[in-house]
Amino acid sequence: MRPVLPPEKASKPNKRMRRLARYTAADFNAEFKNDDICLEYIKEQRWRAALLDCLKCGNRWKHHRVTGRTAYACGHCGNQIYPLAGTIFAKSRMPLKKWFYAIYLMGSTDCTITAKQLQREIGVTYKTAWRLSRSIRQLMALESPHEESSASQLDEM
Repeated sequence: MRPVLPPEKASKPNKRMRRLARYTAADFNAEFKNDDICLEYIKEQRWRAALLDCLKCGNRWKHHRVTGRTAYACGHCGNQIYPLAGTIFAKSRMPLKKWFYAIYLMGSTDCTITAKQLQREIGVTYKTAWRLSRSIRQLMALESPHEESSASQLDEM
């Protein structure tokens, strides 16, 4: 007969299992391969349901991607919705993948990342990197990114 271990010793995870799984740059590149996937991710975060209520016709239809635009059109009436409207990505000409990578870099480091470092990492001008880091820092500082009053207070500064 085998000896039975006490429950507290049997359920202890080993040291390897205690380490948290890290989200690496390779994981990021595998998940967000291009801008279309990034746009789809934003759409899913804003509207979780596959079928959306159309604001124009009032019906619940699937919205399809409009070719060449960052928009989705209602399958019934063709009314378009824009997932980037009202976000930090709204009037930017920079590819979404670069935005996502900048957010990943700023969120994954323990210390702050400078605009110069961001410029080198994502391959943009210093001015663009500075604006990017400023926008991302403002969003990260908000308690709730969906609060309009907090966002408008930051814009006034």
